[in-house]
Amino acid sequence: MSPTERDITVAARGGFLIPLAWCAGLQVVVLFILSGRSFAWDFVSPLSAMTMGAGYLGGLAMLGGAIRLRRWVDVRVAYVSTLLLMVLMLAVTLRYRGATHLGGGDIVAFGYAWGWLLVHAAAVVVGVILLAGQLRAPGRPSPPAEPRVWFTVLPVAVVAAVGGVTGLLALAFPREVAQHWPWPVSELDVSALGVWALVFGFGSVLAIREGDPDRQRAGAINYLVAGGSAVLAMLLHAGEVRWSSGYAWAYLAAMIAVAFTGAVGWLMAGPAELWTSPRYAGSRRPVV
Repeated sequence: MSPTERDITVAARGGFLIPLAWCAGLQVVVLFILSGRSFAWDFVSPLSAMTMGAGYLGGLAMLGGAIRLRRWVDVRVAYVSTLLLMVLMLAVTLRYRGATHLGGGDIVAFGYAWGWLLVHAAAVVVGVILLAGQLRAPGRPSPPAEPRVWFTVLPVAVVAAVGGVTGLLALAFPREVAQHWPWPVSELDVSALGVWALVFGFGSVLAIREGDPDRQRAGAINYLVAGGSAVLAMLLHAGEVRWSSGYAWAYLAAMIAVAFTGAVGWLMAGPAELWTSPRYAGSRRPVV
């Protein structure tokens, strides 16, 4: 007997979203608060650590929102985006394993590096298995979304384009991109930051495809928190930034725009009580 959508959604929540929310919380402490001390690798600048931590802080907010939702159709953008993050970050870690603490170093950093690697490997395996099960679960296609005006789609499309291009360039040409980055970074640093940029771009494409503000609420919170935290990190470490470069101002403007887009999307997504309302949860048939 094939599992129902509800069964798979519960499994996805308990087996993937909740554990990774706890892991994201740990990364926030180590990266955003402690500036990457005793992390899996050493950052050239603490600003890189805080910027990655901003991404995890936004991810934590998104996962916290997704965990509260009842239907797969409402969590699939957050789920697939998180799974892509784990896959790409695992690939970057393995690619630059010699630059990490997997081979030794401080005992705390050594243990953290191996924990980082094992968590990402396990998350990829579990995430793919649960996603395959969810896609096989019975359900009906989601109802067509209400038409949206262009100015509600354009900011998300810009994030998709900028994030996607930046992420692809950082992963394909890390040395060249590192030379133009607004602050000092290693190839590993810029590749990890590129993963976050690419995931934001990919998640934005999925959000546009969904076309339903209610389903974008968790992603909008991610935009708001991650963008605002990245701006805060840049201001706290302003001395690390090459302000004479136009890339620094472009980056700052982009993060402010991401935070603003997230705030607008969050306000458009409807009241928060819809998240857990049994009436709302039962107002539509299961979808996949």
